[in-house]
Amino acid sequence: MIRIKRDEIYKILLDRENFYMKQYYSNFHKKEIFLAIKELKDGIYCILICDEENEQIDCLEAVQYIKTLGKAFSLNMIILSDKEEYTHTDNSPMANKLVINRNRSSVIYCDNSCIPIRHIFENANHEKNVRGEEKFFKDKSLTLILMGINIIVFLLTAFLSGNFIDIDSKVLLYFGAKYNILIQQGQFWRLLTCAFLHSGLIHIACNMYSLYIIGPQIQQVYGTYRYFIVYIFSCIAASILSYIMSPNSLSVGASGGIFGLVGALLAFAIIERNRINKNYISSLIQIIIINLFIGLSIKNIDNFAHVGGLIGGITAGYITYRTMRKYNE
Repeated sequence: MIRIKRDEIYKILLDRENFYMKQYYSNFHKKEIFLAIKELKDGIYCILICDEENEQIDCLEAVQYIKTLGKAFSLNMIILSDKEEYTHTDNSPMANKLVINRNRSSVIYCDNSCIPIRHIFENANHEKNVRGEEKFFKDKSLTLILMGINIIVFLLTAFLSGNFIDIDSKVLLYFGAKYNILIQQGQFWRLLTCAFLHSGLIHIACNMYSLYIIGPQIQQVYGTYRYFIVYIFSCIAASILSYIMSPNSLSVGASGGIFGLVGALLAFAIIERNRINKNYISSLIQIIIINLFIGLSIKNIDNFAHVGGLIGGITAGYITYRTMRKYNE
């Protein structure tokens, strides 16, 4: 649940419900307080948003101010509470109440006269949650698809291996691991399929976490289509360098493609070096160096695939971003 702020509620009242804003000085809070007002035939309909602990004093001050307007009025208070339940009291007898749990953005008490406000609040809250979900998926769509493919393939290979921790190399070979002898026999698809295979649970967990962190950044910068091109190109580039430099290895994993995404971010940072923080470039370089060092320190890591993916990502990222920027100018 996404929390809705009081200024957002006021904005909705102004933009959609034909309210206007008034301000009055609060002696208690020592600042200006906002009050939403709507003109009706028989007077004015007022809405005040306050915290539960200040409910009584806020009501009294609001009533004092509204009386100076010289019109019949109805005061309705939207009370923000940290509690799960609300016990109705007569602390503010001149106001109708809508009480909202601020942590869950849910209504915990509502007078009958506040039902229209409740509908406004719940509709606005629903719209905000929908926008939040759309925003979540907007820059993560391709990343989630790639993760889904990797996870499905991993579960299948784990099932056939009878082991989630250490996948049988014969199963990996059957599903398309990079193996030079078979590639030399014409099975060139292994240069790509190997990037969607993983040797064990820790292997895929680390790679999918990295992809989840880096992927959305690439999608924001390059867009979905170019992100896909950069990733696939990087995966193939990683396999090609591994094929050349590690001819005897059975290689699997998305890390070459992920290194390519980091390389694409570096290409973007270099092109836009005059517009972005210089620390961003140095941070990317540090990440690359650290991860390459980790790869050199651990056995059975195909470091040539990492380097190949990095080079492929820098190359594809530089070309696609340059082309995109030239097209947009």
